[in-house]
Amino acid sequence: MTTVATARRVEHVMGMPISLALRGRHTDDAAARDAWAQAVETLRDVDRVFSTYRPDSVVSRLGRGELDLADCPPEVAEVLALGEAARVQSHGAFDVRRGGVLDPSGVVKGWAVERAAVALRRLSETDFSLGAGGDLVCHVAGPDSPPWRVGIEDPHDPTRVVAVVPVRGGAVATSGLAHRGGHVVDARTGAVPASVASVTVVHDDLTWADLDATAAFALDHEAAAWLTARGRVGLVVRADGRRELVGPAATPHD
Repeated sequence: MTTVATARRVEHVMGMPISLALRGRHTDDAAARDAWAQAVETLRDVDRVFSTYRPDSVVSRLGRGELDLADCPPEVAEVLALGEAARVQSHGAFDVRRGGVLDPSGVVKGWAVERAAVALRRLSETDFSLGAGGDLVCHVAGPDSPPWRVGIEDPHDPTRVVAVVPVRGGAVATSGLAHRGGHVVDARTGAVPASVASVTVVHDDLTWADLDATAAFALDHEAAAWLTARGRVGLVVRADGRRELVGPAATPHD
């Protein structure tokens, strides 16, 4: 088997490591460096608008009532519309507004990485994998290139993977409590999911892969049935260690 040289880069943006893997025609040349710089700047722009940790961000000011939605950049309305669609489709389990607090973070990460990937897609004859906090957008430029192999972490043991997903073009997102504790709750009740440990979704677009993984996780014991009804592909790892495949994409890895 031919070994394909891969160049890797990492930058800390939006409070998390952003990682890039490149292989093919542009890996460590001026075009690659410029595309990476554009991707990182896109994420920094998103952070300036959407960070809930920055009191001067647009979303923080909107949440405090200092701005109206009409005064915000148009991408704020886009993100809030996505959040509202996810709320309706998850029967209220996912919501960017809880307890009077506006927090669209559950929408922003996947959406932002998809925007950042635009610069990388312009690199001709080049494969890329762009990741943020474990969620990835993957692209393979030609039929002779191998797929990216994305490991799904075991939520009970982060040194192991429970499945491997080959991806030629699309996204993989995982939602769970292993790294950030109880940051995902059922917005209807405020309860932290107890019967699922993680939910992974494979989709054409990271925006919806991330949204659906988070919403399914919030739905707790309903996760697999809800994803199946949506026609999604993924993997639900239960709190007791059982694994439930949704669709055919994930191949168990021992």
